[in-house]
Amino acid sequence: MKKPASRYILFIVFILLGMVTAWQLKSTLNARKATASSALNANILREQIAELRLEIDQLRTAIDENIALQNDIIKEYIALQNDDQLSREWEIIKLHTGLVGVEGAGITITLDDAPVREPGMPPSWFIIHDYDIRTILNELKTAGAQAIAINGERVVPMSEQICAGPTIIINDNRYPVPYIIEAIGEPDGLYEAMSTSNKVAELKEFNILVDIKKSDKIRISKFSGADKLDRYISGLEVVEK
Repeated sequence: MKKPASRYILFIVFILLGMVTAWQLKSTLNARKATASSALNANILREQIAELRLEIDQLRTAIDENIALQNDIIKEYIALQNDDQLSREWEIIKLHTGLVGVEGAGITITLDDAPVREPGMPPSWFIIHDYDIRTILNELKTAGAQAIAINGERVVPMSEQICAGPTIIINDNRYPVPYIIEAIGEPDGLYEAMSTSNKVAELKEFNILVDIKKSDKIRISKFSGADKLDRYISGLEVVEK
């Protein structure tokens, strides 16, 4: 009687082992399938990102060509008017609105969130906010900065600096830390203004990194939103004096 009982036990054990093996095999196949699917999705996403980047580059090129064409038309019109004063006024307008790139001496300010944060204190105290950026920009303008850029984005009167989580949106473009502020102007005056700035001192108190350097040559590109200037003046009417 023992042998049949042993056979039944072995039979049941083999069935259980078969079920476990089948389950493990199925799990392995599903895992591999999921991995393959994830890899496929990742490849598709990479292709889509590459296509979007190409499309963005093409749009930027088209915008630059359109702006260049507009400038050529304006130059031709001014030349036909044979008016030196009008020509000078147009050059001044381009400088003030950031329609042309500029170059000169100045300072560079690098800002980064605090690497070490005090326990028990709000995390927001140790990161850079849009109002911190705006205060520094205003202090630079007061100190005589003639042109300013943040992470390569030209700052003009229409520019906005908006917090978006751990990033800041400048001219509709999003940037993470570090924030690199470039200002063209008299280097010694700008450096002195930033070195004695109450805002800079406040940031340093919360371990926020602030590095200020003078530079003999800073190049700032033209305003990236030049193609959207119409939206800033829509609804306005010229009032004759």
